[in-house]
Amino acid sequence: MIAGKVFLILVGAFIIFMSIDVFSMGESVILLIGGFLISSLPGIALIIFVWYFWKRELFLGIITLVLNTGFLILFQFLSNIPESLPMIFAMIIPLYAIGILFVLEGKKR
Repeated sequence: MIAGKVFLILVGAFIIFMSIDVFSMGESVILLIGGFLISSLPGIALIIFVWYFWKRELFLGIITLVLNTGFLILFQFLSNIPESLPMIFAMIIPLYAIGILFVLEGKKR
């Protein structure tokens, strides 16, 4: 199940990497750094959750399912299905699968 944990860490790293676009705005250095930190906070939080719950697969699975459901609702992926299908297949379904596998692994222990 280490592959699922690594995938979650890579998702967090991808979120942090996508936060770099803040530096393309023409603001002061302090505002750019603050914007980068705020934009990368979800990725940092995800990596911290995975690190903290590394040995507790049941809790990691539940958190993954809750965060994924919140992500689904927040970005309204179900409101425009045809345009959202690539994102649903690329991010939502794998994260739900990983969350379910973590819950099953945690219950097995």
